Amino acid sequence: MTMNDEQKKKLLERLKKLMALSCSANEHEAASALEKAQALMREFSITEDDLDLADYGTTESPAVFIKSGQRLPIYAGMLSHVMESAFGASAVWDSTGREAKVIWIGPQSKTEIAAYSYTVLARLLQKKRSEYKFVSLMQERSPGRREARADTYCEGWVTGVRSNIMPYQPSEKEKRLSDLFTRQKFLSLGKADMRGAGLSAGESS
Repeated sequence: MTMNDEQKKKLLERLKKLMALSCSANEHEAASALEKAQALMREFSITEDDLDLADYGTTESPAVFIKSGQRLPIYAGMLSHVMESAFGASAVWDSTGREAKVIWIGPQSKTEIAAYSYTVLARLLQKKRSEYKFVSLMQERSPGRREARADTYCEGWVTGVRSNIMPYQPSEKEKRLSDLFTRQKFLSLGKADMRGAGLSAGESS
């Protein structure tokens, strides 16, 4: 029997409930739930990985630093890596649509907190960058050097944030499931085109 995504989602939810009941203190209830779960898994060719992956998903956040089609500043990539390290979710940059965005991949609870934290810090850094350019770089006449120095400031700011973050250590199972989910949902992941502090404004546009 071929199932669509919604039917499979409902089946996985039912299986998760049955697996929870299989841990019941009532031996008969537990045995019955486990038997039903195993029968459904055999009938629909559902694996344990399928059950685990039911808790995985994606959450989107605005890119903040770039618009669609623009190069990604190195400090933006650095910030997303800090969030990946802190929360155990993977980030994929997508600037192909009308609005550039970051797609967070992993256990749903982790993707949501990673997306929220990234958005808050990215907007704060964007504000700090503007303030730095206005206050510290007023005498710098070269637009290219001004942008490069502002990029360097942002890279240092993100490095400071990273030094205060305790990295999350995912288990081998989490790593495997995250890789499996990513392969299932994203057949090809492009590498972001980045600009850094050493590039002029003309080169970075």
